[in-house]
Formats: sequence, C-alpha cells, structure tokens
Amino acid sequence: MPRLILFFLWLLPALSQTAPVLGVNNAALTFNYTIGTAKLPAAQTIAVRSTPAGVAFGVTTTGPAPHQGAWLLISVSSGRAPQTINAQVNPTGLPAGTYTATVTMTGTTGSPPPTVNVNVTLIVAPPPPTLAVSPASLSFTYITGEPIAGNVALTSNFVLSSTGAATGATVSVTGGTWLKVNPTGNITLAGLLNMISATVDPTGLVPKVYTASIKIESKAAANPLLTLAVTLTVQAARPQVRTTWPGGVGQLSPQSIVTLSGSNFFSTSTAAVAGFTSGATVSVTDGTNTGTETFYIPVYAPTTTYLRVASGSPLPGGVIGIAYAPVTLSAAGGTGPYNWNALGTLPAGLSLASGVISGTPTSAGTYFFTVEVIDSALPFPARAQMPVKLTVLPNTATVAPRILGPSGLLPAGILGTAYPSTLSIQVSGGGGSQTFSVTGLPPGLALNSTTGVFSGTPTSVGTTGNLAATLVSESALLATVPATFLASPGILRITVTTPTPGGGVSNEGQLLIFGSQPQITAVVNSGSFQQGTISPGEIITIFGLGLGPAALSLFDPTVPAPQIPAAWPATTPNTTVTVNGTPAPILYTSANQVSAIVPYGISGATADVALSYAGVASQPVTLTLAATNPGVFTVDASGRGQAAVLNFNATTNDYTMNSGANAAVRGQTVVLYVTGIGATTSASANTLIPASPPVTPTASPTVTIGGQAASVLGAVSPVGSVPGLLQLNVTVPANAPTGAAVPIIVSIGGIDSQTNVTMAIR
Repeated sequence: MPRLILFFLWLLPALSQTAPVLGVNNAALTFNYTIGTAKLPAAQTIAVRSTPAGVAFGVTTTGPAPHQGAWLLISVSSGRAPQTINAQVNPTGLPAGTYTATVTMTGTTGSPPPTVNVNVTLIVAPPPPTLAVSPASLSFTYITGEPIAGNVALTSNFVLSSTGAATGATVSVTGGTWLKVNPTGNITLAGLLNMISATVDPTGLVPKVYTASIKIESKAAANPLLTLAVTLTVQAARPQVRTTWPGGVGQLSPQSIVTLSGSNFFSTSTAAVAGFTSGATVSVTDGTNTGTETFYIPVYAPTTTYLRVASGSPLPGGVIGIAYAPVTLSAAGGTGPYNWNALGTLPAGLSLASGVISGTPTSAGTYFFTVEVIDSALPFPARAQMPVKLTVLPNTATVAPRILGPSGLLPAGILGTAYPSTLSIQVSGGGGSQTFSVTGLPPGLALNSTTGVFSGTPTSVGTTGNLAATLVSESALLATVPATFLASPGILRITVTTPTPGGGVSNEGQLLIFGSQPQITAVVNSGSFQQGTISPGEIITIFGLGLGPAALSLFDPTVPAPQIPAAWPATTPNTTVTVNGTPAPILYTSANQVSAIVPYGISGATADVALSYAGVASQPVTLTLAATNPGVFTVDASGRGQAAVLNFNATTNDYTMNSGANAAVRGQTVVLYVTGIGATTSASANTLIPASPPVTPTASPTVTIGGQAASVLGAVSPVGSVPGLLQLNVTVPANAPTGAAVPIIVSIGGIDSQTNVTMAIR
C-alpha cells in the first residue's frame, strides 16, 4: 500500500504537462480559375495556432495522381505556431475540372506529434465561348437583267462556330434591306459548325457598290460582337440600243427629241453621237438618161470595240432567174462568233443562213430590210443592226441606166486605212458610154467617174458629240439632238454609255436624216402587208420618211368629187404617187405613211413606184407586177391573225364582228374583205364604186376555210367603196373545223392570199 501511494506521487508531475495541439483558422480553402484568365487567383492564408504556443511544425502537400497537388504552392515548409502561411495556386496547363489537395501541418514534438489538415479545392472553369466566322466577309456580284429568283450566285453560306461553353447568340443584318440571313434571331452555339445562309436581292438597285453587315452578338462570349462585312456589286449590263423614234427627221430640222429604245439604261447613262454616215448620192448617165442611188458608207475609228455591222447600204442587186452572187455579211467588235438575222422581208428566192445571203431571185422589187448581228458575249449577247436596201430587176434591159448597188458587199471604212479599191458601181440598162458622179461621200473617199470604183482613205468618222439625255425607264432614253447635228442627209449614229461598275458603250442606234427627197422604205399590199408584188387596182400602203405632211390628211369620200384625187392634200404642198409613170389615186397621206390605188391599165413584168412631196420625187421602188395579188384584211391591220370577218344573221339581218367570243357556226354566211383582185368589170379606176352596175373581178375567187372549200355566194366591190376592194360573201363549210383560229385562204387567178389569217368557228 505505501508503495502504491509512492507511484502516484511520482506520476503526478507528469500528468500535469498538456499534450501539444495544432489548429488552423480554416480547415478548407477553395480557389476558382477560368482558363485563359491572365491573372492567377489571389493567395489565401492559413493561420496556424498551437497549444501550448510555440509548437514547431512541418508542412507537407499531398494530392491525388496525376498532379499530386503540384498546382498548390505553400509559402513555407516549416514554422512555429502561431504563424500565418500563404497558399496560392498555379492552374496553368490544367484542363477544366475540379482538383483537390491537402496541406498537412505536423508538430515536431509530442507523441504522437500533433497534426492538422487543410483541404484545398481548385475549380478550373472552361474559358468563355469565343465566336468565329468563316469566311470573314462575303462578296456578291449581280449584273442587271440577270434572273434573281433561283440565282445561286446570290446566295452564299458562312460557318459560325464557338469554342468553350455553349452559349446563345443573335444574328441580325444592318445597313441593307437587300440582305437576308437564315437562320436569324436567337440561336444556340455549342461548339458546332453552324451553317448560316446569306442571300441578296438586288431588285430595284441601280448599278453601284453596296455594303451591309451581319452582326453576331453573344454577351457571354469572350468576343461578344462579331461583324461580317457583306459587299454587293450591282454591275450594269452593257446598254443596248434597238431602235430610234422617230426613225428619221428631215434635213435642217430644228432641235429634235429622239427616243432611244433598248435595254440596260440607268440614271447614270449618257448618250452621244459616235459618228455620222453621210448619204452619198451616186449618179450614172449615158448622156441621155440618168439613174441615181443613195449609198451609205459608215466610217469607224480603228479603236472602236462595240459590236457593229461592218458594212453599208445598198447590198449588191439581183436579177430575176439569175443566181445571186452570195454575199457574206461582215461584223466587227463584240465577241465572236456571230449569228445573223434578217428583220423584214428578203426578196423572194433569197435567204440568209450563217451570215450569207444567197439564192435565185424570183420576184422583182426594191426591198428594204435590216440585217442584225448577235455576238456571243455572256451573260447578255450584244446586238447591232444596219438597214439595207436590195434591188431585184427583171431579166430585161431598161432604157435608162439603173444602179443596182455595189459590185460586192459595201464595207465600212476604217479611219486612216485605205478603202478597198476593187469595189465598183453595178449598173443595169442604159446605153453608150456611162459616166459616174457622186456627192456626199465620207471625207477622203472618191468615185472614179469612168470605172465607178471607190477609192481613198477615210479621214473622218463624221459628226460626233454628246447629247443631253433623260432616263424614262430601263428601256427608254430621251436624247435631245441639236439642229447642228441635222444639217446634212445621212445616218446619225447614236450610242449610250453607262459608267462602271459594269456598263460600257452600246451598239449604235441609227437616226436617218433625209434630205428634200422623200424616202420610200416599203410598199405593201394594204390587206396582207406583204411587199414585193403589186397588181392593177390593188390598194397599197407606202411607208417611209418625208412622204407627206406631218399630220394625217385623208381623202374624204363623202365630199362629192368626180374623181379620187391623184394629188393630196388639195392644196400644196401635196403628195403624188406614180406607178410606171401613171398617176395613182391617193387615199391618204402623212409624213411616214401613204395609201394609194395601183392604176388599172399598167402592164409589164415590173412596176416602178415613185412618190413626190412638195414637188420633190423619191427614187423609184421596183416591184413585181402580177395580174392578181390577193390580200385579206385583218382586224388589227397587220395582215395576220383574226380576219376582218362579219357574221351574218339571216334571221335578224344583222352583221356582227367575228371573234373568239362571237364565233360563226357551220353553214352560216360570213363576209370577207380583200384587195389585190386584179382587173374588174369596171371601166373606172379612180371613182367610188357606183350602185349600178355591180363591179366584180374578172378572175373568179375561191375560198377555203380550215382547208375545206367554201361556197362563194357573192364577190362584188361594196357600193361607195374605193376601187380595188372586194367583198366576199361565203358560206362556212359544213365540214369546217371549229376553233378560235381556223385558217382562211382566198385565191384569185390562181394566186393565194397570205397565210396565218384566221376566223373563229364553233
């Protein structure tokens, strides 16, 4: 018992000493870091305390593989409490994720030594999303006149992508209503390649460069705004001039406003006279008689690039029944290869194929038509035209010399280049020694008075200069031509220029300036509107320039008069027409159109039609003279389509106009009107049709409707009408086809009327 007491007494001092303890102010630390942030997270502190104070300790850091807490940095490796330790992290190179480590403070005394842990968490967040587009800009080009709907060149795609976390974005357009994107508005980006479509609509835009932007906005992105620049270049297509209105004006006219019709005209387009083709009057005389013809030889600068017909007028002439020496048309400028058209009527027997006029003429006449060349420019081929004249004479010599034209294609001149000296004047008829003369040739050219050969070197393209122009529409431009440009007869060559982007210089529009001499451009059957042939008593229409007064002057059949006048108006200046020298009755006259009746009694294989106004005569136009030349009148006076047919109602005795809405029925009587009927039972050619005796054609007419023979109930000139008009009363065949456009053919003297004339049958 005493020994036990002694043991406790010995142990008492030891029990009175306290075991050392370590403690910290925060058992856990958390660091947050976003990848890409330039600044590391701020250091945090660990306050180490101990009981009793002054306990020494060591510091160790541990963590899971693979990094094992290497990203955690502690300011000391040992210390003595109380002490503040700094902890900081370096997350560089760590992918996004959550990382842990433990900081352990272990005392250096005590058994066991005291320890305390601080758990450290590092949260590495992914970087904010970064937006990217590819390509960085879009560019579109549109040429005016190209299709818009379905045009794949007006749509382009770009790729919108993001890196980092998913985010929302908005897509919008600024700066141009012509630009649309799809999708637009709010979209979600999650690192995917988002295909966005951009489409431009150039409708109504004039040629220039337009800019707009596609904006992509995302507030959560590292780059919250991306701007994609979009450029739209609207290029003007090359302007094209088709026609001028009027087609011509008189020499010494005052200032004139001319309509240039075509395409690809804009507010920036300008007009100019690019040159002047003078009308050269070539004469040939045999000492007794004289023949004349007007030659047009255009001259161009060697630097001219726009498309043009590289020849003049007239074309070489022909003779009935003799093979026409083939003429190969010539073009210059533009983009080859070239294609050719003939606008108008070529002489019967001749054709144009692959740019070559060939064949054997079968009908005499003076033919006016236009040769048109089309190039291979893309996307819009250019066109150019040249009005030409071609004369076909009968295979008999004439007493007076007649100029048929040049011996070959009349080439255009080139400034500073010698003109081909092998080209001569082609003459038919006449006798004895013939002498040539000329006025109005382009400067530098001459005509040999003995051989009729052109030669020389052109020294001028003719008059040039700018014109005041006003845009009316994309297809019409008003150009003001000063009187100074209208001083001489010839062809004023007018071009339109549109500046860049695109554009360029157009082909030429040709404005004829005619002198005091009337210009006949066509003589046609007033019913069929076909040219080349006339017959005695036929009602004809003459087209041209300077044919009569500016205002239409119409013969008034209600005013009692012994005859239809051979000169009209009744007072001077007036118009007269002769056919083979015989005066023709005039029905009406105007500056551009005259109607007359071919005199009965004329004979021969050909007929020369000449017109005089104010005492100045035109050059004659030679046509084939046939016994009959029937032409059916049509509703629109074009010689085609719905015939001027009246349906007769036998019950009411009424007449109504035949049409698709008012068709005739099989077996019904209908009325047709025809001219070119040839000789009649009347002895008068220039008085209105009397009530008695009836005037009927010498040759009996026949009619087919839809290929079926129709009964002709009557064929007589209407009482009170002019000579040359025939009324046919026919019965619609019981087996005629039905439809809105059943063909009609009238045959008189074995000659058929024009095709493509129809009536309606139900």
